[in-house]
This record gives sequence, structure tokens and C-alpha cells, in this order.
Amino acid sequence: MNALERLNRKSIRVTDLASQYWCERQMELRYLYGDKVTKEEKQGRKIHEMLESETNVPVLLEPKSYADYVYKMLYTDHMALGALAQNKRTREFQIFGLMDGFNLAGKIDELRIRDGKLLIVEDKTRQSNEVPGESQMLPHKIQIMFYRDMLSALRSGAYTMQRFSEFYGTDRLSLTPEFMRQLQASKVPYDMCDMKKLEHMVFSQIRMLPEISGSLYIRYRNQFTGDVIKLYKFAYDEKDVQGAKDYLLPYWKGDREAMPVPKEEAWKCNWCVFFGKQCKVWWKQQALKQ
Repeated sequence: MNALERLNRKSIRVTDLASQYWCERQMELRYLYGDKVTKEEKQGRKIHEMLESETNVPVLLEPKSYADYVYKMLYTDHMALGALAQNKRTREFQIFGLMDGFNLAGKIDELRIRDGKLLIVEDKTRQSNEVPGESQMLPHKIQIMFYRDMLSALRSGAYTMQRFSEFYGTDRLSLTPEFMRQLQASKVPYDMCDMKKLEHMVFSQIRMLPEISGSLYIRYRNQFTGDVIKLYKFAYDEKDVQGAKDYLLPYWKGDREAMPVPKEEAWKCNWCVFFGKQCKVWWKQQALKQ
């Protein structure tokens, strides 16, 4: 049994891949036992919502079924790509991809067009104005490198609309009457109320995106003020992505169990809700220090 089957999931979120570089065991325990959203996470989401409202027209649609949800996902991407074409900037762009047969899903914080190239920017919030250390930054770098890899596959056609259709089942989905009324009330053009036509439109828009920059950007913000602490720039490296896949895939294939943090990073356990409960890997050592 692979990890997706064990965790009762159909796709891997890119944030899960990033979390494996923080603590793989914690990532798994969140699926097995649930995890409360912290105050810090709630504040971070507020910052993201504020930034999205600066660039994107809000999509005020309330899905009533799985089909409605998939439609809204595509329509939101369509609107985001329209904002990008008009304003050279957009936020919260949903992307899809593959990793050795496993379906991936993620959401890019920001896309920009500058000097004819497409830039990918990831926003991360922090409680203080201190620049994060390497162990904190590594998951963020992994996350945005996968985003770049997935977006490149979408743009080139390596990840096809057919693959998307098969996974999300768009050929057999029908929107609910109530959701159709929402579309009409929102004055969505009639030809765009068809799932397959919208799907074709979005994938065509993606194929026409500019060349993707080889430079990636992580922007650290104060989670209370939204002010930028640091803009970190680094180069995309295909070898690094492949190396990450080589490390991550054995877990998802079920070839190994979730790994805890190494002993020298046991300090991370102090911020983990599972520490001393569902996870006691470093509990004894920590208890002896008290």
C-alpha cells in the first residue's frame, strides 16, 4: 500500500512535499490525526487574502458539488490568467502536475511578467523580522522549485489536458442547477458555463504564457504588518528537483516509513502539537533536559 492509499488521498499537495523537508513524520501525523490551525497560520492567511485582493477580481461562487468545485477551480485560474495578461501580475494560481505517476496539486502565490519573462514568487510570513535559517528556508525552496517544474510542464504540454480530464473526471461532470444560477447572476458568458470549453480555454491560456524565468523568489513578510522582511532570490536547478524526487518518492511509494527529524534538529519538536503524544521519537531526550 502506498502512502496516498494509507492517508486516504488521491493527490499529493506540493506543501506536503515541502513539509517532508521540515519533518516528514509531522506531515503524516497531520493526515492521520488532524491538526488545528494555529493563530500564526490564520494570520498568515489574512496576509495572503489581502495580497490577493490587490491583484485579482474575487470569484464569488459557492460550489454545491464536486463538479461545481472543479469548475470554480478552473474559472479562478482563468480569471487569474486574465489579470496576469492585463496587469503583468496575478495571485493564487492553482497548478497541477505529476511525479512518477503520482498526481500533484499546488497553488502559486504570485506570478509576474517582467522583461518578457514569467517570474514565480512565493510569500512566507514570519512572527519576527529575523531572516530564516537554512533549515527553515529549505522547505520553501523545495516548494517553489516544484511549482516551477510543474508550471513548465503545463506550459510545454508535458502535462496534458487529457491527463487533467482523466484525473478530475471532467468528461462526466455536470454542474448543479443552483451553481448554474450563480454563474448567470455573476454574468459569466454563456459559452464559459460549459466545463469542457472552460478547460480548453485555461489550458490554451497556460500554453501562451511567456518563458519562465530561471530565477525564483521567496518573499518573507512580517505576519502582523505584511511588511517585506527580505526578498530571497535563487536559481532553479533541475538536478535539485530530481534529487528531491529521489528522496521523496520512496515514502509515497510505501518503500519506507515517515522519517522523524534528525537528532540535531530535535529543537523543531518544541513547536509540534504531536510531540510527546502521537510522536515520542525525541521525547525522552527532551524530558531529560528539563
